[in-house]
Amino acid sequence: MNLAIDTVHVPASVDAPDAGDWRAYIDTINASYQHDAGSDLLESDPAVTLAAARSHEHRVVRAFLARSGGTVVGAGELTYDRSTNRDVEFMVSVHPDARGRGVGDAVCARLEREARDLGRSYALVYAPSPLDPAGLTPDAVLRPSSGIGGIPRDDEHAQTLVGRGYELGQVERASAYFQGSDPDALRERLDEALAAAGPEYEPVWWSGPTPEAYVDGYAAAIARMGTDVPSGDHEWEPEVWDAERIRARELRAAATGQVWAITAVVHRPTGAVAAFNELVVAPDRTKPTENYGTLVVPEHRGRRLGTIVKCLGLLRWHELFSESPAVVTFNAEENRHMLDVNEAVGFRPVFWEGSWHKHLT
Repeated sequence: MNLAIDTVHVPASVDAPDAGDWRAYIDTINASYQHDAGSDLLESDPAVTLAAARSHEHRVVRAFLARSGGTVVGAGELTYDRSTNRDVEFMVSVHPDARGRGVGDAVCARLEREARDLGRSYALVYAPSPLDPAGLTPDAVLRPSSGIGGIPRDDEHAQTLVGRGYELGQVERASAYFQGSDPDALRERLDEALAAAGPEYEPVWWSGPTPEAYVDGYAAAIARMGTDVPSGDHEWEPEVWDAERIRARELRAAATGQVWAITAVVHRPTGAVAAFNELVVAPDRTKPTENYGTLVVPEHRGRRLGTIVKCLGLLRWHELFSESPAVVTFNAEENRHMLDVNEAVGFRPVFWEGSWHKHLT
């Protein structure tokens, strides 16, 4: 196949006269992801993604389109955090109509070259699959070294990545909680968890700007996501987070109409944010909500704080965002504790996602 892979121009807005390639890029990402996940619960919003691409202060996004004979057949995305030195994330998207023609391999090769030119040497790629590995025969499943979770061996993305020298480092489960679920069950579990946590722990909730009283503690907790969540075989570099970075993220979200709804638990004796959960509501309130980060800081585990942030966050979501049909969250398959919390409050598996890594040097 004669492919041309070009950098996507980043327009001033999604409605700008020169935004055609940007919209084609987002359309290709969504078509590829929904095809591979077997679900339409997640899609990239063109304005939200554009806001991230236009802001290079903390995180850099580079977008690419692959064309054959003038027809868009694939897309690629390269992302890295400025506070790290080595890590880079790729997203490789192939339009469903262009499968089996080497598009994914070509896009991945281009992203690797770009990463090497940037001095980045450790690549991570995420690729979804709709098949429950538990329903496949053992020889049909490719597993990480932990043996927990798996991806179909004949999956097209898996074959491409294995062929390029990537290793499957971890499998994540995408689960959904639906708006029709009974909130009374959440209230009951929340009351039980609050009683178990005791008076030293105070649940708090906010949307929009983070209250000054919590912003430093919240930033410190986010920074621990790189070291204190199960990471399988991956070797993530920790990212630097502070109050200024949170404020910058809040301004970007507000400009697009996106809402970040944060539930946290504060340790009263120290003022530290001991746990948090982030629900991100799309500008189109009728779209599914995404659960971004969830963390209970290790020194505060064993007190049911994960249940508190999940239940309180979902209760507020029921009250304030009733148009959104579902909340979608990702958890590592080896993170049995958090999977137990999610399953207990009503999350159900939707699809799986393999996370792959490769040393580029």
